[in-house]
Amino acid sequence: MLNFSDISKSPDERATDNIEMRIKPSDKMRMSRAAELSGVKLTTFLRASAAREAERILREHQVTTLSERDRQALLEALDNSPPPTQAARDAVRDYRSRIANDRSRRKSERPPNRHRNIRSRQV
Repeated sequence: MLNFSDISKSPDERATDNIEMRIKPSDKMRMSRAAELSGVKLTTFLRASAAREAERILREHQVTTLSERDRQALLEALDNSPPPTQAARDAVRDYRSRIANDRSRRKSERPPNRHRNIRSRQV
C-alpha cells in the first residue's frame, strides 16, 4: 500500500487553503475507486497524489544531468575560465557602489534614538 501521509505537512502548518476544480464524472469515479482501494478518503488521496507529483516535478527541474562530454566541457570551463572583461569589472564596481550608497542612505534615514537622552527623574 502506498504511503498517504502528508509529505508537506509540518506540525505548525494547518491546511487552510482551498483548491476547486471541475472534473469529468468518469475521472472522479476512477480517483474515488483508487482512494477506496488504498484505504483513504478521496481528499487524502488527491492531496497526497498531487503533492507527490509536485515534488517529483520540482526535483526533476532542480537536477541537471550531463553527458560525459558535457560534464568534461563544464569542468574544463570552470578550471580554465577567462579573466573578467572590462564590462564585468565595471558591473561589479557599480553594484558595490550602489550597495554602499543604499547602506549609508538607510543609516541616515534612521530616526534618532529618543531614549538616549532621557534621564530618570526622582520624585
